[in-house]
Amino acid sequence: MRVLTILPLALAGDRLDRARVVLTAVGAACGTVTLLASATVLSVDAPRAAKYTNDLLNESGLRPGVAFGMVLMTIPILTFVAQCSRLGAPARDRRLAAIRMAGATPRQVVEITALETALASLVGVASGFVVYFAGRALLDAPDAQGRRPLPTDVLPHTVAMAGVALFVPLFIIALAVLTMRRVVITPLGVVRTGSRRRPSAWPGALILVGIGACALVEPSHRYFVSHPQRNDLPVIVIGILLAIGFLAVSIGLVAGTGWITYLIGRILHRHTRRPAGLLAGRRLMADPWSGSRTFAAMLVALVVGSTAAGLSALTVATVEAQEENNRRLAHLLGETYQPTDAAFYERAYQIVGYAVSVSMVIAAAGLLVALTDGVLSRRRALTSLVAAGTPRGILARALVWQTLTPVVPAVAIAVLVGVLLPRFAVPDANDTAPIEVRRCVPSPGDAADACKNAAYDTAHQVLLTAERVPVTVDIPWSRIALLGTSAVAATIAITLFGLFFLRMNTRITELRTS
Repeated sequence: MRVLTILPLALAGDRLDRARVVLTAVGAACGTVTLLASATVLSVDAPRAAKYTNDLLNESGLRPGVAFGMVLMTIPILTFVAQCSRLGAPARDRRLAAIRMAGATPRQVVEITALETALASLVGVASGFVVYFAGRALLDAPDAQGRRPLPTDVLPHTVAMAGVALFVPLFIIALAVLTMRRVVITPLGVVRTGSRRRPSAWPGALILVGIGACALVEPSHRYFVSHPQRNDLPVIVIGILLAIGFLAVSIGLVAGTGWITYLIGRILHRHTRRPAGLLAGRRLMADPWSGSRTFAAMLVALVVGSTAAGLSALTVATVEAQEENNRRLAHLLGETYQPTDAAFYERAYQIVGYAVSVSMVIAAAGLLVALTDGVLSRRRALTSLVAAGTPRGILARALVWQTLTPVVPAVAIAVLVGVLLPRFAVPDANDTAPIEVRRCVPSPGDAADACKNAAYDTAHQVLLTAERVPVTVDIPWSRIALLGTSAVAATIAITLFGLFFLRMNTRITELRTS
C-alpha cells in the first residue's frame, strides 16, 4: 500500500481520533522543548561561567546534573503521550476492522496507525522548535551586569538538534506500535492474542536493586578519594550507579503497581459486600496493569520530588553543621567568623520543586486522559448495565473505588522509597572528632609579637579543642506528606471530574452508536 493511499486512511476518524492526534502533538512539543533545553545547558562550555544569574548554570560540575534532571522530566511527558495513544482505541479498532474488511493486511493496519502517529508527532516536534526559538528571543533579558537568567546566548550543536528532531517522533511511533503488539485487527472485529499472567511481586526486587545501587555511591566515593584518578572514571562510576538506582526504582514502582492493583482487587472481591466494591474488585483483577499505565507518570514524579526533599534536608543539615563547626574554629583561632551564603542551595532545590510541579501537572493530565479512555473503552458494557437497571451511582462509586484504592498505597511507597534513596547514597556524616587547633599563647609581660619567633612559638603552643557538631538529618515528613496528599487530592479531583464523562457516556441512546 502506497503512502498516498495510507495517508487519507490515517487522517480519517471522529472527534476522539482528532483529540488523540492533538494530544500526541502537544506531548511531542513538550518533549522537544525539554530535550532542547537540556542540550542548551550542556552547550555552555565555559569551565566557570559568570554570565548567568543562576549559579547552577555557572558551575561546570553542576550543569550535567541540571541537564540530566531535564531529561528525567521527559519521562512523564512521554508517558503522557503513551496514554494519549490509547484514547478512543475501541472506535479506532472498529474503523481499522472496516479497513481490513476492504482487504488490508494486519501489517498495513499497523502502518496506518504508525503514519497517524508520525504526522502528529512531526507537527508536535515542529511546534516544539518554534516554541524553543521564540522562547530564546522572549526570555533573553540580560541585567545591568550582562548576566542572563537562562542560557539564551548559546545554541545546541546542529547534531544535537537533529538528534532531538529524530528521536522524539521515532520514540512516539515506537510507543504507538507497541500498544498494538497484542492486538490483531480482523475483518469482523478485534481479537486480542495471548493472555497476561497474573502479576507477581518481582518488581520489588528491582526496588531493592535500585536502593542497593544508591548505597554503593558513598563507598565508591570514599574509594576514589583514597585512590585519586586522573580521569573521569569516578564521575562515570557514580553517575552510572545513580542512574541505575533511579531507573530500577522507577521501573520497579511502575511495574509493581500491577501486583498492588491485583492484590487490592482480590481483597475487595473477597471482603466487600456492596455492588460497587464487587464491580471495582472484579475490574481490578481483570485488568491489574491499568494502574501501571494510569499512575506511571505520577509515581515517577513523586520519586523525583521525594528524592529532592531528602537531598534538600541532607544538604541543609550538612551546611548548618559545617557553618557551626567553622564558627567554632574561628573562635579558637581568634578570628572573625564570616558566615557563608546558603541561598545557592535553596535556589537549587527550589528549581527542582518547580520541575516536579510541572511533572505532576503533566501526570495529572495523563491521569485524566487514562480515566476518560477507560470510560470510553467500556462505554457499551457500562451502558448495558444501566439499561439492565443498575443505578449510575453504583457505577460511579465503583469507578472511584477502582481509581483510588491502588493509588494510595502506590503513592505511599513512591514517596517513602524516594526519600530513602539520598539517605543510602549520602549517609549521615556523623564525625564526632573534636576540633583541634594549636595556638601560641604568650606569657604575661612578653612582647606582642613574641609569637612570631619560631622557637618561642614551638615552646608555648597550646592545644585548644572544641566539640564538633555532627550532621543529623531529619526525614522531611511535612514535605513528604504534602507531596503524597497533593497526588491523592489530584487523583480524587480528576476522578470526580471523570464522573461527568461516565454520566454522558452511559445514556441508553449510546447503545445505538457504541
